[in-house]
Amino acid sequence: MTDQSGSAGGATGIQAPGGPGYGAQPPAGYGYPGGAPLPSGKATASLVLGIVGLLLIPIIPPIIALCLGISARRMADRGEGGGRGQATAGMVMGIIGVAFAALGVVVATAMALSAI
Repeated sequence: MTDQSGSAGGATGIQAPGGPGYGAQPPAGYGYPGGAPLPSGKATASLVLGIVGLLLIPIIPPIIALCLGISARRMADRGEGGGRGQATAGMVMGIIGVAFAALGVVVATAMALSAI
């Protein structure tokens, strides 16, 4: 009985699993050169202040988060840094925080006027 290689032993001439090229690297040139840009400090600060403004202190941090978020988003659009998503999230949380603060002021004023 002979195998496909024509030898009568059976085990000789059989290629090992994986074959030639096992572990070969893909050609260079895929993806971004050097990776995606890292988020800017403004974007991260906007996100953190937005979270703090929603959870702890509802007046000053949301305003700062909104301003920093707008600035960081513009920087990301110009290509000066990454973190556009973080900046947008900080802006949204800043807007929500400012709206909650304004609503709180309106409710407190209405309650104070109704007590008079």
